[in-house]
Amino acid sequence: MHRARLAFTVAALAAVPSTVAADGDRRGFYFGAELGVSMAMPIESTRTNVGIPTNCDQWLEPVVVGGMRLPLPAESCQPRSLPASASEFDLGAGMLAGLSVGYAGVGPFRLEAEYLHRRQGGERVSLFVPGDPKQREFSVRDEEIRGLRADAVFLNVYYDFPNLGGSAFTPYVGVGLGSTRVRIDYSATSIRRGEEVLRALDPQRHPGAANKVSYASESLSDRLWSYQLVGGLDYALTERISLAGKVRYGRALGDFRQDGNSWRSLRGHASTVAPGGAPVHYGISVPGPGFWAFSLGLKSFF
Repeated sequence: MHRARLAFTVAALAAVPSTVAADGDRRGFYFGAELGVSMAMPIESTRTNVGIPTNCDQWLEPVVVGGMRLPLPAESCQPRSLPASASEFDLGAGMLAGLSVGYAGVGPFRLEAEYLHRRQGGERVSLFVPGDPKQREFSVRDEEIRGLRADAVFLNVYYDFPNLGGSAFTPYVGVGLGSTRVRIDYSATSIRRGEEVLRALDPQRHPGAANKVSYASESLSDRLWSYQLVGGLDYALTERISLAGKVRYGRALGDFRQDGNSWRSLRGHASTVAPGGAPVHYGISVPGPGFWAFSLGLKSFF
């Protein structure tokens, strides 16, 4: 009698996966939530400057250096484009979280609306601008991305592969298209060399700029069209709830760009050519930032 009961119990437990999996053909609306790890692809940030050389800085007191009166006349010192600089940043690993609402019921396809948030770390790098005569003026010249945040809304289409042999696992692949708000916390620091070094340059620099600091700090943002490719595996825990694992690759379709940013301090003063004068500003561009991510979550049918 006991053996018969034991055999029945084992048979019932063995049938659970297939019973749940049979519900893997579930149709209807579902809600999903996930957490995971994202890995940013290395990004190349290019800074473009609309500014003036040190010897054109009308904030500096008039002096004569080597027979040359500095600063140079204002009429010959209007803001102009300076050599651009490109730096590569490795933002490393970060976190990812997502919420989704979808509908399964179009054959093997699912339609889904998804909100995705991710955060990446930062990196500080030394800045060298080839061909820029100003390079020799600096004892410190670096840039930093302190962090990157992205908030995306995707419309996804998934193909669910049939679960074979009554398995509780359902593999799937998908593609999504959406809009992403990217925010980059950017900073830059430039410190000029001492007066002796500035006077030894050719041409000599205004000694009033010695040891002066130029500093930028801004939270930059841009909205970009984006896409993602997704592969995943669902495991049916109950008739209505599944454990979901996903691997995804995403990238923006355009370049991140924001121009017209003022320096917090330009050689120790406001970001203008002269008191009340024309503005001096910079822009940042990043070609289509991308990422990889792995996440685990739950999916519940209504």
